[in-house]
Amino acid sequence: MKSLEGKVALVVGASRGMGKQMALELARRGADVGVAARTTADSEADLPGTIAETVDEIRSLGRRAEPIKVDLEIGAEVDTMVRRALDAFGHVDILVYSVQYHGPGYWDSFIDTTIEQLETQMLVNVTSAVRICKLLVPHMAERGEGTIVLVTSGAAHTESGVLPGPGASTGLGYPISKAALTRFVFALAKEVKDQGIAVIGLDPGWTFSEHVQARLARSGQGSSPDWGQPTPMSVPAKAAAYLCACDDPMSYTGLDLKASDLVAEHQLI
Repeated sequence: MKSLEGKVALVVGASRGMGKQMALELARRGADVGVAARTTADSEADLPGTIAETVDEIRSLGRRAEPIKVDLEIGAEVDTMVRRALDAFGHVDILVYSVQYHGPGYWDSFIDTTIEQLETQMLVNVTSAVRICKLLVPHMAERGEGTIVLVTSGAAHTESGVLPGPGASTGLGYPISKAALTRFVFALAKEVKDQGIAVIGLDPGWTFSEHVQARLARSGQGSSPDWGQPTPMSVPAKAAAYLCACDDPMSYTGLDLKASDLVAEHQLI
């Protein structure tokens, strides 16, 4: 694998969870990182983690980092986020979109979910990713290269609403939105391949994020009777970093890959 020295990554969803670990792993491989998320203070969320904390950890690794607050439900903020990243670093070589909406309507049945809640899930999980790519792809095309990793989900390919975990069954919004994101990976990859831009879907599997930890703690279980122990966050993090730092990211463009398969095949852990 090559060093990411001199490369700039914009990681969206980097205040905690997989996004934070992906940002740190990219920094360990030499990248400077734009750290984008909504949470700037612990009091703003039920779960720990802020963009400032992620930035501090990246800087402790000797890499540049820029905190960028963004609400993905607001298009103008998404546009500003991209501009801030470009202004701070001059260019962006890598986009990692690690976003999983868990807000109102996430767990509800289709009948109980409002249209507004479904629209929000589509906006956060799909539309904002498309919007960021719309802004960054011309920039990457002008430079003749770029790597885009969009975090998908196995829920897009399973029975509607079924996800691992004790009693876990989402509403339709999550699998529908992740299926749409996966289709976007396939379509965009085909269009921008000749411009040297790799577009890759990464299915992290059921991962032991802060969100999952909290759910298991509330259930009084350390694992799911149906799905076993969740995957450590280091697995999708190392898989994402590998895709960005491997000798030929274009060899993976247009694919939706399982993080655990990549890690096992290339002995990344």
